[in-house]
Amino acid sequence: MFQERLLILLQIKNINKIILIFVFFLCSCSNFDFVYQDNQIQNELTVKEVLVSGSNADSIKKLLSNKFLSNIESKNYKLSVNSKMETRSVVIANDQTASTIEIKFILDYTLFDYKKNCDVVKERISSLSTYNSRAESYNFGSDLSKEQVSEQVIQDNINKFIYQINAKKDELRCVDES
Repeated sequence: MFQERLLILLQIKNINKIILIFVFFLCSCSNFDFVYQDNQIQNELTVKEVLVSGSNADSIKKLLSNKFLSNIESKNYKLSVNSKMETRSVVIANDQTASTIEIKFILDYTLFDYKKNCDVVKERISSLSTYNSRAESYNFGSDLSKEQVSEQVIQDNINKFIYQINAKKDELRCVDES
C-alpha cells in the first residue's frame, strides 16, 4: 500500500515537472525577434502618375508605382524620374578582365504639385554597389548578379527618396526655378 502511494506521488511529481518545463519553454520563447528585417520604408505620399525615363526605366517605374500609386482619391502630385546608370571596373586582373564591377545609379526626382502648379521637390540621389563577376568569360551568373545588384541599388535609392519626402511632407513648397 505504501509503495502504491509512493508511485502515485512520483507520477504526479513527474507530470508537474513536465508541465513546469512546458510552461517555462512557452514563456521563454514568447519574445523572439527575427534577425532579418525587411528594410522597406513606408511612403506617406500618393501620386497621380509616375513618369520614368533613362536606364532601367521599366524596373524603376514598377518599384515607384508599387510605392506611390494607390486608390486614394486625393492625389495631388506627379512624380517624374530620370535615371542614369554608370558601371566601372573596380578590380582588374592581370589579364585585363574585371573581377569586381561597381554599379552606380543616379536618379533625378521631380515632384510636381497640381494644386500649386509647380515643382515642390527636385532631388538628385545617387546609390552604388559592387558585384563580383564569376568567370573570366561570359557567364550567366554574372548577368544574374548584375541584375540583382541593380535592383538592390534602385530600391536603396527609392528608399532614400521616400525617407526625404516623409521628412518634409508637411513643408512641401514650390522650388525656385532660378
